[in-house]
Amino acid sequence: MTQTLPLGPTRINLIVLTILGLSPLVGMGIDLITPSLPAISQDLAVSNTVTKNLIAIYLLGYALGNFLVGFLTDILGRKKLFIIALLSFIVFSLLPVFFPYISILFFARLFQGLALGGYAVITRGIFSDILSPEHLPKTITLIATAWGIGPIIGPAIGGYLQYYFNWQACFIFFAVYGLCGLLIFLFILPETLQQKQTLQLTQLKNNFIAIARHRVFIGVIVLMGSAYSMLIAFNTLGPFLIQNSLGYSAIDFGHIALGLGVSFLLGTIVCRILIKKYPPETLFLFTIPIILIIIILSLVLAYLNSKNLCLVIISSLFTFFTCGILYPAGMSKGISLFRHLPGSSTALMGLINVLITSLVATLLGFVNSTSVAMSWTYLLLMLITTGCYLFLIR
Repeated sequence: MTQTLPLGPTRINLIVLTILGLSPLVGMGIDLITPSLPAISQDLAVSNTVTKNLIAIYLLGYALGNFLVGFLTDILGRKKLFIIALLSFIVFSLLPVFFPYISILFFARLFQGLALGGYAVITRGIFSDILSPEHLPKTITLIATAWGIGPIIGPAIGGYLQYYFNWQACFIFFAVYGLCGLLIFLFILPETLQQKQTLQLTQLKNNFIAIARHRVFIGVIVLMGSAYSMLIAFNTLGPFLIQNSLGYSAIDFGHIALGLGVSFLLGTIVCRILIKKYPPETLFLFTIPIILIIIILSLVLAYLNSKNLCLVIISSLFTFFTCGILYPAGMSKGISLFRHLPGSSTALMGLINVLITSLVATLLGFVNSTSVAMSWTYLLLMLITTGCYLFLIR
């Protein structure tokens, strides 16, 4: 049985509050730079296809960091890896500022993702070490809310940074934000893991095989990945559509993305209320047909008027709201299937989920940034979500 580390309440509160304050940084990893993607293409003289892949490479790094560090932190401890993750994030955030080349930018984005993926999983371990079983669920909920603030405010902040400075200002913001957190943690964070574990490869392999063979679990992961990829679709295609094709500014894009982030957050709140009364399968059953109809209608209207910004915003608002219901409902269903293997199941869930979104972001790099293309992307991803529900989950 795991015992919590005996720390005073003041120090525990300080650690929790600092992690809460730093958690939006994880959510900003993608969204802060999205308003700057068109400017990066222009300044570095590269195609839009290349620039769009800055999202995919970050997601790949985040998936690998979350997965690998999740095992290492139980073996090597929390504090050392925590400091390394934040320090690495700061260093790689500053690289594009001093070396503004597309190859350096890809390298930096990969390791930014690795660092923040590691940071995210280490914080969950720290909470398990220092909080009682009664306080842990409440704090995890707060962290999820704090993380959700990042994608909401990130595009707005990034839009202003791009408009008044340049795309490199976003990376300076990353570095300064990370440095503030690092300086505080150096003084307040002890090593919280009391008993380190040994790596048992055979047991890990057997656990992953058992999980990977579970049809419903795989269906839930693919559903979550395809649903979240709809958000990634807007982040990848939206900046070029709204700024280049429709002629709006980076600030305008930031404000639109801010509204979409609020819509996603409202969806998660609705899901949290409904899931107390209804199982995830019921939420899937009623949510999926409604959003399918809305997306098909928006596709037809996009063919009739491809330059209508209001149409893009309205269809994306509904899509983000729906994803806010589907994604946490899927996570709830997936976690409930392997309560006896929480570490392995959540690690595999996070890895496959983010790899799916990374693959989608990569493919979207080859898609023209038009309202018709965005509607088709929403529809195809929603059809995958529907297929997962009909053939794997139900």
